[in-house]
Amino acid sequence: MQSSPTLVKMNKTLFFILLFLLGILVKTTSAQEIIDTPIRYILKYHTAEDYKPFPVMGRVIGTNLESIKNGEVINICSGQTTKADDNGIFHFQAGKGDTLAFISSKYSPTIIGVKSPKDKFNIILIKRKTAALPPGHTRSDYEKAKKEDEDLYKILDKDAKEEGKWNY
Repeated sequence: MQSSPTLVKMNKTLFFILLFLLGILVKTTSAQEIIDTPIRYILKYHTAEDYKPFPVMGRVIGTNLESIKNGEVINICSGQTTKADDNGIFHFQAGKGDTLAFISSKYSPTIIGVKSPKDKFNIILIKRKTAALPPGHTRSDYEKAKKEDEDLYKILDKDAKEEGKWNY
């Protein structure tokens, strides 16, 4: 069976059209790539005129209730950073609505919002099971890991209160 010249020409034209569309799709998907920027390089946002920073303080401890020396505290909204002292205590400037990130190399990062000047930011850094879930995990796997993380945090917070870790 022989093909007619018109059919061959149509097949070539269809092939080139598909090739062209594929090229466009490849360029479009590469343009949509999202780069994971480390938290410490986020640009400073312009703040509103009514933004009034106030001093905040807190303590950062680990799973064994040890002080996290030199734990990094980052105000994501302003870009300001500080480190905890040898007792895990930090002092910082933040405003209502700011977001603080607590980072240590041994533990998963923790992010908390600033609500009031009266807040104390006593943070327990843990290795979160939710952060260790493999790609493609199910929603139920995430919910189970999240509950385990929350339960562990509650136990550690209770122990820290009993041992006076939040009295400084």
